[in-house]
Amino acid sequence: MSNEQPDGLMSVISEVFDPLEVTLESTFDDLGATSVSLLRLMVSIQSAFDVDLDVVDMFTVANVGELVELVEERIPASK
Repeated sequence: MSNEQPDGLMSVISEVFDPLEVTLESTFDDLGATSVSLLRLMVSIQSAFDVDLDVVDMFTVANVGELVELVEERIPASK
């Protein structure tokens, strides 16, 4: 995985929750996430990184850091 992808992923996440500050430790409750914002985030990540995510994934990760790890694990090797 390239060094650019984690920063790009954090940018996608931050864009969805703008103007709030997003860190790896941020929980989606801290960010005021709703089911709509989590679905928007899922679609944005899928589009930007060609990764398969399920709705359940969005509701089972504990924080942004866990989501980043999950996405990093699922990014195709050719990316």
